[in-house]
Amino acid sequence: MHGLKNSISKRLYALRLNSTRCAKTWQGQYWKDEDGIHVIRCGECRKFDARKSECSITFGSPIRKCVSAAQEANLHSLDGKNLLEIGFGKHSIPRQLVTSAGGTWTGIEPMMPRANKAEFGKGGFGHVADIPFDDETFDIVVGIQTLEHWGEPLPDPDLETGYEKGLREIHRVLKPGGSIYFDAPIHLHGHEMFITGDIPRITRLLDTTLWNDVRIEKWREDFAPLERYPTPQVDLRTWTNSVTSYPQRLQNDIRDKGSVWLITLSTSKR
Repeated sequence: MHGLKNSISKRLYALRLNSTRCAKTWQGQYWKDEDGIHVIRCGECRKFDARKSECSITFGSPIRKCVSAAQEANLHSLDGKNLLEIGFGKHSIPRQLVTSAGGTWTGIEPMMPRANKAEFGKGGFGHVADIPFDDETFDIVVGIQTLEHWGEPLPDPDLETGYEKGLREIHRVLKPGGSIYFDAPIHLHGHEMFITGDIPRITRLLDTTLWNDVRIEKWREDFAPLERYPTPQVDLRTWTNSVTSYPQRLQNDIRDKGSVWLITLSTSKR
């Protein structure tokens, strides 16, 4: 019942979103600049309810709340844009925001049956390393909690994985000057650079010969006055196989003292 209630809350929340309202909520600067990285502290976030001392987003885990807030903050100005979402769920916030702004949403998902072919303006089968669209089709490409998984094998062994091929494919289908937006949890799961929070390594994924003006945001790293969000046990169990290049003491420190937070990466095509 709890899962159903959460799903209904998320659906209703997404349906009420529109680009105009989000633009009003997130107008102006909502971050603090720390050495070129935009830091959004929970106590100063536009979604923080100071009266109740809680996040005003009512569904999802603490990190899921940040995922929703970050999308609203970064994707509210999509008037007339053609957007491609890499991996999508039933209640896609990018889909709601771009369509409410008069743009077009297209989604690809590698877990869908191949028979559900991807078409412009619809959701269908597709994979980031082999995007089934022509060159320079989209104004923006987004991925919501998918980037951390690009190095993992997929159920279909014929599908390629890997960051270099995926980012080159995204670059190919973007129009000149087009942009990307990705978010990923830190200290949760996926590739070891995301589990350990290796920001320099994550940043190096974006080849500067292809991408321009990389912007990084940190959401919920500074979580006060909200609660610490320790890595759930189900995710901790994946670290043994995922983390191979970092010392055990670092993993132990993250497990015992760390809190899951969200990184967002935005950049534009050169």
